[in-house]
Amino acid sequence: MIKKLSEKISLSNAFKELEEITKEFENEEVDLEKGIPKFKRGLELARYLKKRLSIIENEIKEIKRDFKDLDKEEEKPKLENSPF
Repeated sequence: MIKKLSEKISLSNAFKELEEITKEFENEEVDLEKGIPKFKRGLELARYLKKRLSIIENEIKEIKRDFKDLDKEEEKPKLENSPF
């Protein structure tokens, strides 16, 4: 089901939809027959979001590794008369 979600919904829209489902369960008395599909959809969205966020986190770690040399350059003490 995750593949279908990723093709149809953006990360921000998935968050919004999950938030709406959560609010419905918190603020209303949901009919059991109607609640089960909503509960299932919420779990599908949560799984999708968890997977996407994990992928994004790994991408960020990789980017930071690729550019870690920039941090080292900033840590070097600067000479007073040096333009660098």
